Amino acid sequence: GGGGAYGGAGAGAGSGGLGFVGSRRIVSGGNSGGAYGQADYKGMVVDAGDVPAGCGCAGEGVQTGCVSVGCAQVAGPSMMTFVGTGAGDYITTTTYTYVGDGAGNLRMAQPTKVAYGRIGCLVLTLLLIAGAAIAMMMMPATTTTTMEPQKMAIAQAVTPPAEQMPMKMGECTFWGDPHINTFDGGRPSFYGEGEYYIVKSDSVIIQGRYLGTKYTAGLAATDSIAVGGDFLKGHVITVGSLRDGPIVVDGVPVLTRFPSEHVLEGVGVLKYSGEGELVDQATKDWEKKVVTMELPGDVRVEVFRWANYLDLRITMPKQPNQDGSCGNMNADASDDTTEAIFARIGARVPNGELLFMNRAPVTLTEVEEKLLLMCEPSRLAKARTACARDLSVVRGEPSTVQTKSCLLDLCYGSNEHTLKMAKSLGLVPEIIE
Repeated sequence: GGGGAYGGAGAGAGSGGLGFVGSRRIVSGGNSGGAYGQADYKGMVVDAGDVPAGCGCAGEGVQTGCVSVGCAQVAGPSMMTFVGTGAGDYITTTTYTYVGDGAGNLRMAQPTKVAYGRIGCLVLTLLLIAGAAIAMMMMPATTTTTMEPQKMAIAQAVTPPAEQMPMKMGECTFWGDPHINTFDGGRPSFYGEGEYYIVKSDSVIIQGRYLGTKYTAGLAATDSIAVGGDFLKGHVITVGSLRDGPIVVDGVPVLTRFPSEHVLEGVGVLKYSGEGELVDQATKDWEKKVVTMELPGDVRVEVFRWANYLDLRITMPKQPNQDGSCGNMNADASDDTTEAIFARIGARVPNGELLFMNRAPVTLTEVEEKLLLMCEPSRLAKARTACARDLSVVRGEPSTVQTKSCLLDLCYGSNEHTLKMAKSLGLVPEIIE
């Protein structure tokens, strides 16, 4: 079978043959056909003018006419199929071309490969590199300091993380009858007897027992303290004046020798010695017997034990919900007054919160009774109302002497020199001098 480009009889050979008559080609035998054209003209000469539209003439001779006619068809989908009555071979490829000298066979033509994807990736990579370089050029210059590994480790150890930086510490001091300097620098005074909160917070609890002495005409001084709360894991440390006997932890005497040391396992260390900076220089000629408590959370308590009272220094960071005779540690001394403290936490420690084994009996001396009579009437009336409220924390109806003790606090709590005033008014017997 014969074939030509698009106008020929087909791509594959038919079953017949092809002969030559003069200058004309005459189809004889079977049909010719193929993928791109077909011809059903058998053994005849076709005039060129009779070729249908869209078909081609093959083998024109000296006479007008065509030996074979090939008709082009519109390409179908990407899948190739046989058309016509021929039996030509084909190979499915992206692009097909006729080859040979009319042999009608096909050969796969490789499509031109253009590396658009690779070129695009290369261009994108170059753009990213250029952008990064420009960004680095626009950044401010930084200085890199190299350090030997050993020195770097030391530097890291010396500079702790911000969250581990030491907290701001506060100091509260007690001395005499009792004079108090709160954490914020306030100067309240407490002249009545009973058990008070020195420090009350969520974890750290320090309570004080204030009792009168003959040297203070019954006006209270700090007789003993009790330290407890969650930060001590349930332990209670009690330290009294020298007349009160031994120092005890959970009711058991410790530090029975002077000097000595006691380790509270997992909690802290107690030391009993003659070391410590005095709170009151008026005691400089007396033998110092100091209990120093190094406790969890950077809490440090120094207790100076004298014959019938204590001087006291407490150093600690601010605690959650803190208040007491040492104030609320809010950097405002103006609210560290006796009246304000009572209004916030009550005038005395409630029974259910007492760290001491029991309450001390409350007494009132003749000097104190005279001082109450001298209290300005409007101030005394206000104090009565406040004491009725602030003593409600004590179980049961407060006794008359408890009420008077509270009134003494509120009438004279703003005067840290009440004893001196009483002496100047001749209220204190000569024997007290």
